[in-house]
Amino acid sequence: MLYDRLFPRWDPPSHLRPESRDASGSALSISWLGTAGHVLSSATTTVLIDPYVTRSRLTALATRRLGQDDEAIARWIPRRVDAVLCGHSHFDHLLDAPRIALLRSARIVGSRSTAAFARAAGVPEARIDVVPAEGRTLQIGDLEIQFVPSKHGRIVLGRVPFPGEVTATPRVPARMWHYRMGGAFGVFVRAKAVSVYHNGSADLVDAELEGLRADVLIAGLAGRRGTRDYVGRLARSLQPRLVIPTHHDAFFAPLEQGLRLLPGIDVSGFVDDVRDAWPHARVLATGYGDRLAVDEAARDAVVTAS
Repeated sequence: MLYDRLFPRWDPPSHLRPESRDASGSALSISWLGTAGHVLSSATTTVLIDPYVTRSRLTALATRRLGQDDEAIARWIPRRVDAVLCGHSHFDHLLDAPRIALLRSARIVGSRSTAAFARAAGVPEARIDVVPAEGRTLQIGDLEIQFVPSKHGRIVLGRVPFPGEVTATPRVPARMWHYRMGGAFGVFVRAKAVSVYHNGSADLVDAELEGLRADVLIAGLAGRRGTRDYVGRLARSLQPRLVIPTHHDAFFAPLEQGLRLLPGIDVSGFVDDVRDAWPHARVLATGYGDRLAVDEAARDAVVTAS
């Protein structure tokens, strides 16, 4: 089938899979929700970054206004969420975020475009935190969150898709192209003993990373080849112990149907780039919903549940 050729099935190979065993006392857990979405949980606080579990089919993306799948949200999103963090405002990063913030009585944090969609969905103003172009740092429970100015990867004919901002309250449901990028940010999360940098789109601003170090780097792969030395620049700047790929999967079918790769994704090449640029790091790839438990200072990480 054409779909199978365009979006081949993929399972993380054994050499990229973390060990499965008990991890009591871990400093932070990280679960992948597909696309660039992740759940980060400390002992007391849970935040989501770019959650997108509705996963509208290709035909819907091209022809319909996009609603949220409440059943998928109930199945994949934790019951307790303190905040939803959006690195940029394209539909595959933002569509579900306001709905999750409503259902979980959580804060939502992101650009003015993110805030506009949150208001349209009915999120109370008191739970909307706007990030200006220069970034912002805020405390959520026992996690310090820093939005770091960044860039979006050039993935469509060498261009950033759907650029611009959404400033007025939009009509929702909206179409795919109504979700303007709204500025791009890396999301730096500091727990008590572990730090994580989430780079949801494959570009960066080198100067904004000066002085930052991350134990764990979550790096988006879509558009990686369009950015000069993308992986090397990230890894050398942040000097991570663990590197986790993200945004490499096709996101046009329910998570339950399994992991498929986007066209042009080269996970092996990504791993080689990490090893060439920063051989001190270990690359780990998880499946949907795997709970990756990271110990203090990211010396080790194990999968504890799926």
